[in-house]
Amino acid sequence: MDQIQHDKIKEKLAKIKALAERGVGGEKETAMRMYEELKARYEIEDEEITLDEVKLHWFSYKNDLEEDLLTQIFYMVTGSASYRRYTGSYSRRKKRGCDCTEVEATEITLYFNFYKEELKREMEAFMSGFKFKNNLFPDENARCYQEHKGEERERTDEENRMLKKAAFFAGFMDGNQPPRALIGEPEEED
Repeated sequence: MDQIQHDKIKEKLAKIKALAERGVGGEKETAMRMYEELKARYEIEDEEITLDEVKLHWFSYKNDLEEDLLTQIFYMVTGSASYRRYTGSYSRRKKRGCDCTEVEATEITLYFNFYKEELKREMEAFMSGFKFKNNLFPDENARCYQEHKGEERERTDEENRMLKKAAFFAGFMDGNQPPRALIGEPEEED
């Protein structure tokens, strides 16, 4: 096995070891078992696997909100507010780089994956509240009311919980309306 391949295996083992140290329950046990098996297969000693070497790690994100969340997690895990933006030849790749250890990189990945889903759920509730506050629904003359008159389904507990959260968010919003001239209606005079 050449040195480059050996280094890649050590890097992978470091990530698995970090997961084994930070994981919970079955995840932790599975990672530790995998770590021991790979270590034995490639005849690598624990001393060769360094978890505290700081180097640049890259993390992908999809949009501005995820980027903001990712950089906040960098700060939370490393205590440093410095990070790098990907500037390679593929301009559509959205990546941020962080100087951190293998353990910190694993921790960043775990936190980012968890909080990304939480952010998505919260944004759905926020968007519902925004729609309610700004009355972004059809009135009773709309075609949808004529087609489905009297039809209503029962909401699930999760839907009811999200509606309560949306109502809470709506209570703190301004609820502005677009100028009537923008939508072709005459302005009302006060």
